Amino acid sequence: MTSLDFGRKVFRVGRRVRPFLIADVRSTVVCGALWIAIVALAVYSAFSGSAQITPGEALQALIGRGDAYTSMVVLEWRAPRVLLAVLLGASLAISGAIFQNLTGNPLGSPDVIGFQTGSYTGALIVMLLLGGGSAETMAGALLGGIATAFVVFFLSSKRGAVRGVRLIIVGIGVSAMLASMNVWILLTATVEDAIMASLWGAGNLSGVSWATLLGVFGGSVVFLLASLALSRPMRLMQIGTPFATALGQNVRVVQVAAIVIGIGLMALATASVGPISFIALAAPQIARRVVRSDGLALGPTAATGALLLLLADVLAQRIYPDSPLPVGIVTVSIGGLYFLWLLLREGKKR
Repeated sequence: MTSLDFGRKVFRVGRRVRPFLIADVRSTVVCGALWIAIVALAVYSAFSGSAQITPGEALQALIGRGDAYTSMVVLEWRAPRVLLAVLLGASLAISGAIFQNLTGNPLGSPDVIGFQTGSYTGALIVMLLLGGGSAETMAGALLGGIATAFVVFFLSSKRGAVRGVRLIIVGIGVSAMLASMNVWILLTATVEDAIMASLWGAGNLSGVSWATLLGVFGGSVVFLLASLALSRPMRLMQIGTPFATALGQNVRVVQVAAIVIGIGLMALATASVGPISFIALAAPQIARRVVRSDGLALGPTAATGALLLLLADVLAQRIYPDSPLPVGIVTVSIGGLYFLWLLLREGKKR
């Protein structure tokens, strides 16, 4: 090989590698900017609120030098709520990215195709009909989501293959039936239990404690690490199933594992604070557009979801301070506009 041929080969390889390097740099910069915004918003949320606490007093409480009242408000009420919003926002966003990757459709989100409704059904059955505690409710939400997912995939499969549009349509139908079942369960419960379940069903971060945060954190870390392990196989599947199979990948195992991980992340959020819609739908698409990537982009997706949910919770507490709104109402209100725009955009493509 002459020096000229070698130089041409290096140039061609460099042209192939360069877009990936640019994408990695852009992803790193975007992640850094998003986490700076998350930290700034978290500090604002911890220092501000209806309680008359100055930033100086809040800072003293954070370093362990505040009085009893200030420490209770900042450390026991606000800090766990902020951290849980960040954790659940990242979890929901990763869950949405996984299912959008599996379906190959931006509408393939667990809150659109019924998996979140199935988790809510499982949680309601355990909570209201079986009288289970928090751990049993979390297990019921996970089992309900998994059962709903396999029913939707079974009904939408045709000749062993699942198409994204068919799965979304079937998922919306199953979600509607499960929603009616949820209403029936609430109607058969006592008034007190039904009111508490309805408030929880709106997606509510109020009353979050350190015990709740630690319980969700343990489960979320397991599923988040598993999603990182699956990121490369899922990128290969995005190129094409035949290509992934030719490289020795067991596509069916990867799909089943991705379904369990995606539902696990979503079910943890549903079981702990109730169903929170549209974070899983919007965050992956926003992250992909900002990073300009066609892949999973797990880092920017997680940061985008954390920022969106924390911002929604800050707005929910300050729209009407005398009676703060559940965060799920804010995400549905904002996400409904995004969902409408996404439907119109997908319709124009076809």
